[in-house]
Amino acid sequence: MKLFSALVFFILSNAFAVTNPGPDGVRFNKIEIYRAERTLQKQLEEKNLSIEEAHELDGLQTILKTGKRAITWFSVINAARTPETRLDLNKKGNSKGMPITEPNKVSTNILIERYNKILKDIPSSISSVVTDSTDLPVNAPVADEDFVKAIRSLDVLYQHTIRWIGAKDSLSWYINRSLWDIRGYYFLKETPDLQTKLNNYGTLSQEEKTNYFNWLFGLCHNGDFDDQDCKDELKKYVSRNTLWDFYNRFNKYGEAQYKSFFKIPATRPEIFWNEDKTVLHSPFLSPERADVQKWLAENIEDEWRGQDFQLKLDFVESSKKSIPHIEFKSGVTAHVNEIAGDTITMDGDYSIENYDQRWTIRHEYGHVLGLVDCYLEFYDVNEKAMIYYEVDIDNLMCSRHGKFQPAHLTGLKNAYK
Repeated sequence: MKLFSALVFFILSNAFAVTNPGPDGVRFNKIEIYRAERTLQKQLEEKNLSIEEAHELDGLQTILKTGKRAITWFSVINAARTPETRLDLNKKGNSKGMPITEPNKVSTNILIERYNKILKDIPSSISSVVTDSTDLPVNAPVADEDFVKAIRSLDVLYQHTIRWIGAKDSLSWYINRSLWDIRGYYFLKETPDLQTKLNNYGTLSQEEKTNYFNWLFGLCHNGDFDDQDCKDELKKYVSRNTLWDFYNRFNKYGEAQYKSFFKIPATRPEIFWNEDKTVLHSPFLSPERADVQKWLAENIEDEWRGQDFQLKLDFVESSKKSIPHIEFKSGVTAHVNEIAGDTITMDGDYSIENYDQRWTIRHEYGHVLGLVDCYLEFYDVNEKAMIYYEVDIDNLMCSRHGKFQPAHLTGLKNAYK
């Protein structure tokens, strides 16, 4: 059995953390959409496809076509409206988060099943338009609230499908990411009187046995031990009725992975506290546009504050040293160049007043401060699906539903002087 090094963990997790929006995160940009479309088209053109494979690829292509048409229709309707009456797919409060207890699961079959269900559930006056190819109406056929709800459901499915098509080409990488799946640690930690449960494993229902076996296996898997070795070892403990000992032996690996989501592994040298640690000063290169500077201050300073705490952006016109700054580029996914990096890159194709943009800058600045993402996406070989969940849906670095937390302040006080 080989223990995965902590150094490699932080290299991989940090690289992933600053470039990946998450399935319920910001919208995919036009380059990623085009890449998904081209990837799918190439797969459809491959020879020797089985009937089942061809059917599945056709299903994905249908979802992409319908999703794109739905968003185009949404834009057509908004173009005919005044700014005050335009509709918004991504307004604040739409995202409810994806807790570890209810992870999102994605595969080709799952996506196709969801697509068919959505078409069945939304008004026929909408489904008939999004699955057709005629001219798009300039007026919504139902009440605005119902229209937004229906189009959003198609858009979420569309975004998930784009992500799945891209992930299919990198499944080995996503399989390796299952190393950080801390569901076993989480559910075991939340189990009342766990020792009694494990000591009486033989009397449990088959469903309970399966759950506990999988969760305990997860602890061993967190240590990057060989999966077959973990299963063989676990079976030995089952046969000896000593699962509590197995738990105590391997729980430290799950705990370490869990805690890694909330650590600050790197800091920026120019950021400093005032004397009584109530104001964290963060120098920032003044952007060329005054409205962008105002937007940065309003969003970042509004988010990164709490009782007796305020982060303060100190804008400077120039600096001999590398300090945080912002760039806008067309067709990119918002990201920071590294954990505790100095370059925030945002998608220039969207208005800075869009809710996605306002939420994203608040989240991305957390990476500048040195925090990592606390959501996880990986491929589960047993479930044959991509799994995505947010470790804490109330945490800004985990979820669009999240906010600044007192734990962030504790971490910043420990990390910065």
